[in-house]
Amino acid sequence: MILLLIQAALFLAVVGLLVGALLVDRSGVHGRDYLVFEERAVLSQRLTVAAFVLVILEFLVGTPLLGAVLAILALFWTLWWLPADHRRFDVAVQSVFDAPPEAVAAVMFDISEQPRWMDSIVRTVLETPGLLRKGSVIRQTLRVSGQDLVAKLVVVDLVPYERLVLQVIVHHAELFDNFEVQPHPRGSLVTYSGRHQLSRLNAVLTGWRLPALRRSFAERRTANLERLRTIVHPAPIARRA
Repeated sequence: MILLLIQAALFLAVVGLLVGALLVDRSGVHGRDYLVFEERAVLSQRLTVAAFVLVILEFLVGTPLLGAVLAILALFWTLWWLPADHRRFDVAVQSVFDAPPEAVAAVMFDISEQPRWMDSIVRTVLETPGLLRKGSVIRQTLRVSGQDLVAKLVVVDLVPYERLVLQVIVHHAELFDNFEVQPHPRGSLVTYSGRHQLSRLNAVLTGWRLPALRRSFAERRTANLERLRTIVHPAPIARRA
């Protein structure tokens, strides 16, 4: 009887934690600040992890052998994601543009043009007075699940007409975007790459999706470059008959 009561209490606690995680996650999308969105996502992940811990505890109480196996698997899975390089992945796509490097960089490095060719970006504004330079802060409005979130980025590196590196200001992960333009016999070799490092909690919960995430990021970057191509090298206007 006592065992059943313990299992029932654990089950209710798991349900409560999962419902709480869902509500917290949904509330983050309805805010405006990307950092608040990130903090609530982390809180949601903590609640989800706590729910999984209670599930394992419930198995330990009801079926100790199965619970022990699950606990060992969970421990090894968590330890695997502790090193940063296990949670980090790079994505890079390249394309050759039939345009000189200066023409490509003039659009690609102009942050005000980003909403025209970068997916999910609504608005980009330079917060630091003056021209874009290393250390400049950029305010970017992103559309996530139909809601607009405001994120801030810092210019990590800038070589005029050659390279621009941006880092998203977050607390629990690493997000970099790298834009490069190099001369090519047919015009310009354009590279759009990025480095992404998941937080430990996020990796524990979603690390199994890393290959799919890498493919998704590559597909989005490729589509972005194709939109950029149409801006840099627009199709000729058909003559009227």
